[in-house]
Amino acid sequence: MRDQEVLRANKELAAYFRGNRTEREARAALKIIKAFVRDRERRDVGSRPPLPGTRAATATRQARKRQAAANRSPRLVKKHPKATKTSVRTGQPVDASMSPGPETSRAPHEQTETLSTTHSKP
Repeated sequence: MRDQEVLRANKELAAYFRGNRTEREARAALKIIKAFVRDRERRDVGSRPPLPGTRAATATRQARKRQAAANRSPRLVKKHPKATKTSVRTGQPVDASMSPGPETSRAPHEQTETLSTTHSKP
């Protein structure tokens, strides 16, 4: 119950600094927080509960993840199928070894022949 009071008082104090509460409400919230701190200081360090709104300091998040991973059974890894090239026109798989070389890389209608012309004077 005391933890809930401290959390509420903390929110009230924050609201005062935002301009949403009066000074009187802020003073009341501050009294609750001060009383909590005084009681906490009187306790032995080892027996103090965690601060309100926080978790107990057991293990870090990374340490918990490592422990959980160690307890888990090994996962099966799925192999992805090998990527294959497909023809744009037909949608059929294309064999990479059969790809055209640089001399036949153009379509037949795009190939041009160079004609040598001789200019003779009449």
